[in-house]
Amino acid sequence: MASEEQPQVIGKVNSQDLTVSWISEQGTGTENTDRVCILVMANGQIRLTMQSATLNMKGMRLTKGHICVFAVFSGDASITDKASETFMNNIMRYDITKKPAKDVLTKCLAIVDKELKKDKKDAEYKASIAAFAAKELTGCCVNGGRLFVLQNNGKMINFTSENVGILAAGLAWKNVLMVSDGYPIDDNEIKDDMRTPVNETAEKRGLKELPDPSSLIRVQRL
Repeated sequence: MASEEQPQVIGKVNSQDLTVSWISEQGTGTENTDRVCILVMANGQIRLTMQSATLNMKGMRLTKGHICVFAVFSGDASITDKASETFMNNIMRYDITKKPAKDVLTKCLAIVDKELKKDKKDAEYKASIAAFAAKELTGCCVNGGRLFVLQNNGKMINFTSENVGILAAGLAWKNVLMVSDGYPIDDNEIKDDMRTPVNETAEKRGLKELPDPSSLIRVQRL
């Protein structure tokens, strides 16, 4: 953790197939309302929600389970907390190596919307999801969330959706980048952000000095 005034969330999960790295900064505001969640399912379940952690799981292959990265952003912490908790609780019930990831993701998101509307009918949030099963990537963007995918051929996909959009990238991906609303994305430097260590990227972008919370989640295929 960084100083108490500006708590930092930073972590990494390594498997034999990929590496997930993330960093989230509060900025100069009073609260970090971003939520970054990682679910690893292989011979059991490991769940991280807005935590600093380093996990080495190089003995785990995705053919024995899957990794799901869920990033949700809103200006209201109660909304992001509810959305992340509901999504993670439900995604843990499914093995997307056996069921189509698209169907599982949309089902879990429908439950999220239903639960949020119980508490607050006008609840608004943005989310990005990257689900990996046997190295196959299924991306999802909700309510304007953004997902960047660098393909094996060097081409970049800048994916977003104003509702619930699904991107079936299959095996044709090399790196994935997910960012929150507060992150100062530069389309000309996305590839650089994908290969630079997340702590160096955060420093370069000056995330601690920004007025709003900002988060960066990166997945690299090994």
